[in-house]
Amino acid sequence: MPPRPPRRRLRRAAPAVALAALVVAVPGCTAGIGPGGGEPDGSPSARATVSSPQAEPDATSAPGGPAPAVTPLPEFDDDSAVGDLAPGFPATVVPVAPGAQVLASSARSSDDGTRVAITLNLRSQEPVDALTTYYAQTLGAAGFTVSPATVPSALTSLTTFVRVPAPDVPAESVAVGVLDDETQRLVTISGEVVTG
Repeated sequence: MPPRPPRRRLRRAAPAVALAALVVAVPGCTAGIGPGGGEPDGSPSARATVSSPQAEPDATSAPGGPAPAVTPLPEFDDDSAVGDLAPGFPATVVPVAPGAQVLASSARSSDDGTRVAITLNLRSQEPVDALTTYYAQTLGAAGFTVSPATVPSALTSLTTFVRVPAPDVPAESVAVGVLDDETQRLVTISGEVVTG
């Protein structure tokens, strides 16, 4: 068998790698440096230190800095209104409960113009029972009847009303939901009714 060539000993690179890692890692370290920039007790130190770069000041905390970015509000279409009834909202069929504040509403006509899809969001101090009774009486006087609801809801009260304007016309429907958060009641009404 021919003799093997002598093996060259590989130099250990570990000490060099460790030294390189230490040189890279040390500038970001500040452990053991006290509030005065020296030793933990605040006295000056003879050690050389490298400070980490300061973070750029936040635009909201720096006077005279750049203004924070402004997020534009969503645009609403002409069928919606905030704080009032939307144009074309059928308030004679679905009125605002007495003492309630209108938060938002919408009234969108169907393509053929015979129906209007509505939403109405209110805030009220009235009790849930009073609000539910008010809409049951008001919608009942307009020819709506209560439809049994079998859908579970997170609302405190949810009542669906239906009205059939004519035998060959699809039924109209209005859902009235009330959420009681113990300080106020939020009423949400949605549905589709015949215009006029």
